[in-house]
Amino acid sequence: MVAMALVVPTLLARATSERSLWRETAERLLELVGVDQSGFRKVVSGMGARQRGFMEEVLRSGAVGGNGGQEEVKQQQGQPTIALKMNFGV
Repeated sequence: MVAMALVVPTLLARATSERSLWRETAERLLELVGVDQSGFRKVVSGMGARQRGFMEEVLRSGAVGGNGGQEEVKQQQGQPTIALKMNFGV
């Protein structure tokens, strides 16, 4: 949990500087969700509204952009392993 509290804001700060990093950032964030969903929720609940909104934007663009990496994962496994809800608020 402590590591996640450091990694998530760091990833988002890195993505702020360059939009070309959004897809990779989205992939890393989804990996973190897969590792510890409740810890990720706690970290996100402690973020400000602006930072949560930015993270949602990064996740949406990462999931939609590129060559459909998220869809490839779903097809390879036959079913989704996590359901991503974009409402990280309360």
